[in-house]
Amino acid sequence: MSFVVSLALCSVLLPQNPPATQGDPGQKPLLSAAEQASLRDKLSKYLADEAAYYRGGKDRDKNALRLEKSKETWTDEWKKLEAKVVKNGVLLGSMADLRPIFENCFQMKAPKNSPGELRRETVKDPAAEFAYILPKSYKYTTPTRLLLVLPGSVSADQPGQWAKPQDYFAATWDRSATAADTMFHFPVVPAGLELDPIPDYSREGADAEEQRRIEAIFVSLGELMQTTNIDRSRVVLDCGRAASGFGLRLMTLFPDRWAGAILRAPSAVDDIRLGSLNGIPILLLRTAATAAAVDALKKRLEEVSPGLITVLDAADEYPHKAATLEIEKWLAGRRRSMVPKKVVLEPNHDRFNQAYWVDIGVADSLQTAAADKKPRLEVIAERDVNRITVKAIGVEKFTLVLNDDLVNLDKEFTVVINDKAVTEKRTRSLRELREQVAKRMDWDYLFPAKFTSTVPK
Repeated sequence: MSFVVSLALCSVLLPQNPPATQGDPGQKPLLSAAEQASLRDKLSKYLADEAAYYRGGKDRDKNALRLEKSKETWTDEWKKLEAKVVKNGVLLGSMADLRPIFENCFQMKAPKNSPGELRRETVKDPAAEFAYILPKSYKYTTPTRLLLVLPGSVSADQPGQWAKPQDYFAATWDRSATAADTMFHFPVVPAGLELDPIPDYSREGADAEEQRRIEAIFVSLGELMQTTNIDRSRVVLDCGRAASGFGLRLMTLFPDRWAGAILRAPSAVDDIRLGSLNGIPILLLRTAATAAAVDALKKRLEEVSPGLITVLDAADEYPHKAATLEIEKWLAGRRRSMVPKKVVLEPNHDRFNQAYWVDIGVADSLQTAAADKKPRLEVIAERDVNRITVKAIGVEKFTLVLNDDLVNLDKEFTVVINDKAVTEKRTRSLRELREQVAKRMDWDYLFPAKFTSTVPK
């Protein structure tokens, strides 16, 4: 499904640290670096012209002509270089070429505000407010790490009253080494809207309230992704007081957007399924007051992501600025992999049930399914034997988007669904690949083939 109003609007975000070995470890590029760059430049122009055309306005006819020309230029260049390497391999099957061709393919403009200054912005439809800070080292041509910060409540006894972005930044990251090379995004949560309470979807209005929470975060992030050069593989969530429980819940809805998460005031989330967080590193800050909740949460998360959960004992008061150096050590090198070999989907919402290369299409309702029958999908790719194993509970139909990191698409591959095997062959599609990259605004989303199946009874 699309990502909250097409990120809600345009799509954003990321795990695995370090990244897993991808594709054929012995694979070498089929194209030279210059040829890859030529394709990337033409793709970037094509995507920019496409975005300008769909924005509409008085120049729509002129933009249509530009789009047609850039599309033709990109297509002709691809065909020319594909023909050149046809004896060596299929270009669409070479992940060693696709990555540099698509990486950083969205054109950005120089920022209006000076780097290092906090800037406030608004989005009209859906309505959202946010603030952000570009590092002084920011270059609009270079992807930059992003910390998405959910400022905590102003005090422990005032839920729904949120700290101001400038105040929270001063109390956490100001003057840190991270501030020198990282972009900060502060969604402004509407006053009175609490984040951590787990929705009871049997209650009227609970779904709409959860949608407000999600849109408060992602609508502004979608706007920021259209105007600044965010490194899609290095987006980390930093959650404050009364927002850490929601942060975990949010990650389970969109697990493939995060490189990791920092929870400064962890709370109990006993009613949330955590399986979808498989492979995501998480840092928990612990105090005497939160020790019980942190220890219980760590135990549950370790069952999902063994070895990727870190607990840091805080020596100062919330929000723990004295822990910044240790947090920075943990943060270094965090990157998402879009092709983890194992994907687990344990939805906490009937509408948000897609991650990485796996998508639940039709499933039982979470509200009516028995506890041990709630929808769950576990998918494992084994490229060395060209096999994908699917274990499904409460799922009727699913889709896998595939590339040559996961299976060799030049050959037949086997899909084993609840112990029943089928043999498949798929054709790669350049059009499908490019359209999905543009839709998600994510140059790591490189999947030129698709497999859809029902689950055997």
